[in-house]
Amino acid sequence: MNTPGPASTTSPGPDHRGHARKTVLVAGRLLCEGEWQTCEVVNVSVGGAKLRVLGIYCQGQELSLEIKSCGRFPGVVAWVRGDEVGVTFSCDPLETAEALISLATHG
Repeated sequence: MNTPGPASTTSPGPDHRGHARKTVLVAGRLLCEGEWQTCEVVNVSVGGAKLRVLGIYCQGQELSLEIKSCGRFPGVVAWVRGDEVGVTFSCDPLETAEALISLATHG
């Protein structure tokens, strides 16, 4: 009998991120089409974030992520997988770096 091993696991694909990510697991809020929705920030980089969300979002949708004590970051939904959403920030990465360094360092 041939049983599948670890090699049979499918990969989500190549990693196209241009910035290092930091796992943070903090509460956030999304502003999309005039409505606020709570979310959990799973990981973050100066280029974007992975979020766990309750609402329904679509690739290409514009929104703004607010993280308490860090600020608000405009972005676009890059991908959606179940209750997780990838957001690419639309602001200059240098503008977000300072605020996110504090989050990544102190939580």
